[in-house]
Amino acid sequence: MNKYIFSVLLLSSFSTLNYAHEPYVAPLSYITSNTQTPVISAYAEQALQPEYALKQPVFNIIQPDQSKISIASESTLKSANLIDLPLPQKGTYLISSQVSFPLKYAQHNKEWKSFFDMPADKAKPIKERDYVIPSDFKKAPTPIEITREWSIQSYISKEETSPIQSAIDSPIQVEFKTHPNNITAQQPIQIKITKYGQSLKAPELVIRAQGQEEDEATHLTVDTSGFATLNFPHAGQYLVEVSEKSDKTAKPTNQYYTIISLGVLPAVK
Repeated sequence: MNKYIFSVLLLSSFSTLNYAHEPYVAPLSYITSNTQTPVISAYAEQALQPEYALKQPVFNIIQPDQSKISIASESTLKSANLIDLPLPQKGTYLISSQVSFPLKYAQHNKEWKSFFDMPADKAKPIKERDYVIPSDFKKAPTPIEITREWSIQSYISKEETSPIQSAIDSPIQVEFKTHPNNITAQQPIQIKITKYGQSLKAPELVIRAQGQEEDEATHLTVDTSGFATLNFPHAGQYLVEVSEKSDKTAKPTNQYYTIISLGVLPAVK
């Protein structure tokens, strides 16, 4: 999809989100000895490369002693949001936020596709896109509206890692069997994925290294119990993205995504 769609998102109260842009949150350093650290969040088409700021996000932080605080972003940047996260305790901090937008869908040739109210001269030919616009229909459709919700998460450890005990209030949960700040390149780790405590019916699990776009993502298999194995090829920043595959022939319902940023350490020699 092109930049026009995302501009519509920012300027229109009933707009919908460009699928290629997804929100994330990430610290400048995942392991630090500082007393405070900057944390950045944004919508990005290329993983972890900010392009559009979130709308007035509030970040929930679980501190190493399991106490909770909230910090609202007061950044006026157009490209990203920025907060200062205080780090008074040693150990691991879990930072998260929820981001949501309304989406419109319309049925076209027995398939439900995202619907954008945009002129034909701003869109590619219908064979080259996975969304529909008014000119694709002989009779004006009656779109339905759903909500897409992202839970964006990250982990920051001050001087040492500590156990992660508290769960985030999001439909899709990702449990790391290896501490997320102790992950090293070329060393497989396991995660368990659940939705409301149960295995996802049709899980979609992808990994993107910093700078990668959606079509460059690595797709991974999740077994029927919700377990999956991750293997990061090199050190650096990654996004782990979990959702549920949609059935284009079924009437759309609210969609939930969990997106976690990770800092992967160099391989052990």
